[in-house]
Formats: sequence, C-alpha cells, structure tokens
Amino acid sequence: MNVYASGDEYSKSIKSKKNYRWFVKRRRNEIENYSGDSLKVNINDLADIEELKKISIHPQQNDSSSSSINHLNIINEFRMNSKEILSILSQTNIEPYLSQYCEQDTGRKLLSIAAETGWYEGVLFLLNRDVNINETDRENRTALMDCLTSTNIHIMNALVKKRECNLDIQTLSGHTAAHYAVMMNKISFFEILIKSGARLDLCSDKGENVLHQIIEYKRKECWKIVKHYSYNLIYLKYLINSKTYEHKTCLTLAFEHRPNIYFFRELLSFSDDITLMNIEMYQSWSKAYKLIKKFISL
Repeated sequence: MNVYASGDEYSKSIKSKKNYRWFVKRRRNEIENYSGDSLKVNINDLADIEELKKISIHPQQNDSSSSSINHLNIINEFRMNSKEILSILSQTNIEPYLSQYCEQDTGRKLLSIAAETGWYEGVLFLLNRDVNINETDRENRTALMDCLTSTNIHIMNALVKKRECNLDIQTLSGHTAAHYAVMMNKISFFEILIKSGARLDLCSDKGENVLHQIIEYKRKECWKIVKHYSYNLIYLKYLINSKTYEHKTCLTLAFEHRPNIYFFRELLSFSDDITLMNIEMYQSWSKAYKLIKKFISL
C-alpha cells in the first residue's frame, strides 16, 4: 500500500495516472515547492479580513501562567476550544513549538484536534502559524479526515483552499478522506473533495476504490456527484471496471445488493464487453437479467 504524505510524492503519483485524470488540476509548481517540513500558509486565502479581525490573537508578554501550562493541559484546553489557550500559544516562547503538541495515545496534533471538534477559530489560528497542514497521527490520519467528524464544513473549505493540502493521503488501512466521506455519508464534504480534485482510484487494504464504496454503502448522492464532475468517461469506466482484491467490480457489488436495482441499472452501460458477459449468472435476479438482455439487443 502506498501512502502519499507530501506534496512531491503526491505530484509523482498523479503523473502516472495521466490517462485517468479527470479531476481539477492544481498548480503543480506550487505543490512541488512544498515539503513536509516547510509549509507556508497565506491567511488571506482562508477568510476575509473582517472575519480574521474577530479571531486575531496578539502575542503577549511571557508570565508565570504560561510556565504552569503543561503539555496535557494544552491538549485538553485545545480540545475544549478554549480561546484562552490561543492567547497562551501565541506567546513568542511557545509559538515555535506548536507542532510538538500531540495526544500521546493517538499522535493526533493540534490541527487535527481542532478539525475533529469543529473549532474553526483554532484551525485558522494554526494555519496562520505555519503548521504542517498534512501532519498525520499514528494511523496516518490527517486533519482533512478528522474534520469529517464535525458538522463545520467551513473547516474543510479552509483546508482544501490551501494548495499544499494533500487531498489523497492514505491511512494505514489505505483509506483517503474521500473514502471516509462516503462511509460517513457526508455528502457536502464529499462534493468539496471531488470539486477540489480528490482522486477516486486509490484503494483501501481490501482493494476498494471510492466508487466501490459508493456502491457498497448505497450512496446515491455521492454517485450523482461523481457523474456530475466526471468529465473523463475513460476514467469513470476505469473506476467502475476495477476489481477489488476479491475480484469484484462495481457491477458485481451492485448485483449483490438486490432487490435494489438502482446501481445495477446505472452501471450497466459503463461495464466492459457487456456482450461477452456470462449473462446466465444473472438469471437468479430476473430484473437484472432482463436489463442485460435488453441492453445487448440495442
């Protein structure tokens, strides 16, 4: 399983997929200029100036209160969305070490915690201070994935606006943010990912791409979004006809969902060599069998 965790690797990975690229092109030069150790964020890209004024935090003079705040307290206060902790973290003697604070058991850092808890102010605070937007926890999950647990869609918008944001990092189980959006039925979040150029062909440890999971979880709205933004028919057919590690295509998965005929009907016209299919194997489902025979006769 390949895990893409930096701008350079992401750029290389998509070059080999030129035949199947239908997603929005991101400015490659800007991506390749970034590394995992130096990610610069222009806060003006995240929100308008009036909104930023509301959450602007000015560094304060160091005092005894900052020294009494230990690592665990900072994590806990951040998880509780404490504005007071932002004042402490903005102090000049603490700010350079923002990337070092993380949960001991999960390895989840402040940006992921803010994203997970839906704390928009906390996310902007960290992005404005050059934290690594692609930092991962022990399971290789990113803030982009963690924001799916919240209902604050503005956080995802803020993250994907940054061109150094890698939309396609995979967890240890091979899942991407798009996989999780489908599984969690986060339709609006999924649409943002697709519009921003998230890849659908990356596979989980079961060999399932995003479209396999759309069929598996019966996500009709996600399928409609994919069709709407899929400008490359070749890429779409490639996804539909790709096989999982159990040698199942999307059409096979749709057949297993009988008596629901929706996805089987939708996918039939995209299937490879439909005239060469062993249609007898579909006789056990009369609706599917009739559809195949009708399609072949056209």
